[in-house]
Amino acid sequence: MLTDKPYVIINPTLEYIGEEMMELMDDCMSFPNLLVRVRRYRHCILRYRDENWVSQEKRMDDDMSELIQHEYDHLDGILATMRAIDNKSFVMKK
Repeated sequence: MLTDKPYVIINPTLEYIGEEMMELMDDCMSFPNLLVRVRRYRHCILRYRDENWVSQEKRMDDDMSELIQHEYDHLDGILATMRAIDNKSFVMKK
């Protein structure tokens, strides 16, 4: 993950905080030019080990929460297309 500085994330786990969800148009390098409307948790806690094998914990909100959920799904072989809200949730970029 590259934000304000690079992070190494080893053996991540996610805990969702509350039940508040957000809907957004997700895109992915796995399917260029396709946007998919998905529902994600607005808040989560990411627990992982860093490159020194030290346990870390970060609270993720809004955009960062969505990003980490998207990437975490990939670890389980889940693509955004599989999280589509319905069959009208697909839009091609121009």
